[in-house]
Amino acid sequence: MPSMSTILKGLTLASILSLATASPFAAPPRPSLECKSAAATPTGAAPTIPTSGNTPDLPSTTLSLVYVAVGRGTQNYTCLAAGANSTATGAIATLFDATSLAYANISAVHAIPPIAVNQAVPSGSLDSSSGPLSVLGNHFFDASGTPTFNLSAANKILFAAKTGDVKAPATSSKGPAGTGAVDWLSLTAKPAPYVSDGVSLVYRVETAGGVAPACTAAGTQTVQYAAEYWFYD
Repeated sequence: MPSMSTILKGLTLASILSLATASPFAAPPRPSLECKSAAATPTGAAPTIPTSGNTPDLPSTTLSLVYVAVGRGTQNYTCLAAGANSTATGAIATLFDATSLAYANISAVHAIPPIAVNQAVPSGSLDSSSGPLSVLGNHFFDASGTPTFNLSAANKILFAAKTGDVKAPATSSKGPAGTGAVDWLSLTAKPAPYVSDGVSLVYRVETAGGVAPACTAAGTQTVQYAAEYWFYD
C-alpha cells in the first residue's frame, strides 16, 4: 500500500499545513500545482451524472455542471481499541480534471476510479486510456472538520456540508484493501460565514475503495480510495 508521502507527493508540507489551518471564513491559500489554469467547460449537452440504483437516490439538482474530476487519495479513520468501531476523520485527495473527457466519453471516466485506486497518486497528471488528466486541485478537511474542495487551477473553492448519502453499488471496486467502496454523497456549500466561490454543490459518485477495515488496535487508519466528483454552480 502506498505511504502517505506518496499520496501527498507534489504538495509541499507547508501548503498542506496552511490549507488545513486556514480560517473557514475565507478561501484558504491555493497549493502550488503544476496546472495553472483549468480548461474551459466544453460546449454541448452536459453528461448525465450516474445513479446508484438506491431508492431514494441522491437528491437531484437544476444547477449547471462546471467540472467533473477524478479524486485519488485516502479516507482516514481512528480506532480507540481493538474491536472498536472506527471513526472517520476526513479524507485527503488530489483532484484530476476529467471535464472534457466526461463530455466526450463518460464511460471512459467511469472506468478510471477502479483502476486508479490500485495505483499511486501521480505527482503530475493522471494517466487514462484517453490521455493525461491534469490536476484541478485537492480535497481535504479543514481544522474545523469541514469538507473542502480547493479547485486551485480554476480559482474556485467549496466549503461543504453533506446533504445526501447512499450506499455504493454492490459491483463497485472494493479497493486494494478489499474492504469495500465508500458511500456516494452530495455536499452543498455551507452558509455564511463560510465563503465558497464558483462552486455550490458537489456529488461524490463511482467510488472505489475507502471503507475502513476492522480495528485491530488503537491508532489511525488510512485507506486508499478513488471517486468521481461532479461540481455544480
